Amino acid sequence: MTKLLLTASLALAGLQAQADTLDFSNAAPAPSICAAAANGVGALTGCSDGSWINQSYGDIAGVLDVQYSQPLAASATSLRWWSTNYNNLYGVLWADGGDNPASYARVDLVPLAGHSITLTSLDLGAYSLTTRGTDLKVFDLGSNAELYSFVGPVGNGSISANTFNLGLTSTAGLRIEWRNSAYNVGLDNVVFLTSAVPEPANAALALAGLAVLGAAAARRRAG
Repeated sequence: MTKLLLTASLALAGLQAQADTLDFSNAAPAPSICAAAANGVGALTGCSDGSWINQSYGDIAGVLDVQYSQPLAASATSLRWWSTNYNNLYGVLWADGGDNPASYARVDLVPLAGHSITLTSLDLGAYSLTTRGTDLKVFDLGSNAELYSFVGPVGNGSISANTFNLGLTSTAGLRIEWRNSAYNVGLDNVVFLTSAVPEPANAALALAGLAVLGAAAARRRAG
């Protein structure tokens, strides 16, 4: 029984989620998470207002690939970084194009084989210390199903940005899009969980181990 419980415990440990946040910095000095090239590829460099976010930022080796893009740009283009004045946020991502449908930003959270992603929450703030309307959507990358939609105002002067609590999960990946004001609306504090997706045999073993633990506890109470 000891061996079974140990193996079951290891299987259960494989199901545990790891919490992470795409925080594009929360205080000066500016971080070194940007790139010299517009596509965001290359060495990590120090950020300044208008810099391109590095495509490697947020990646977790063997677990998650984070991709930043402006789909309507003429060429492969990452998102830009800005320090302040998106309400109370410090360090946000935004897109070129002004406040219109051509201002279109995308962040893809792509779990690698054997993992899933849960998008817990994210913040959107408005430049410059104001309130602006935007169109936020989250899609499943496997089915392209729209899992979440918000159309409305974000931002409250210098007081606060908007936090969107989501709780969306996918094994194929999740796509965050905001448009119509992705230029003057910036993204920060993308909170997510990554989890290993167990093989069926490991899941069954974990359940069996739980059943044994439950039965043993019941016998102790009965005795």
